[in-house]
Amino acid sequence: MNSDPGDEEIAFELLANKYSRKILSLTSIKECSAAQLSQELGIPLATVYRKIKLMESTGLIQHVKTIINFSGNEEKYYRCAIREATVRIHNGLLSVDFKKEDHSDKIIRLWKRFAHPNNGIT
Repeated sequence: MNSDPGDEEIAFELLANKYSRKILSLTSIKECSAAQLSQELGIPLATVYRKIKLMESTGLIQHVKTIINFSGNEEKYYRCAIREATVRIHNGLLSVDFKKEDHSDKIIRLWKRFAHPNNGIT
């Protein structure tokens, strides 16, 4: 993570927080809304929203889609944006490096499947 030292400090705090780790773990498996995260992980909804906001600002999680539910409300879905995190200590300084997950490739592959639905099907 080559960015503002303040962002790196926030990232360390988020990785040390049990709720943040649970959110990152679940969103690394599937896309989730804040309500789903709250329900499935047993975390208060206000806490989920707070953590999502911090994780989005540091690039740990990303908004991947918005669905409008039957009552007309928007539900945002999130996905873990990192594939790997490495913590290093060098000359007395801690640093963290993230390898990002590229979700845009998945959208492109999905679009190609819709554009050419009969490819590979006999």
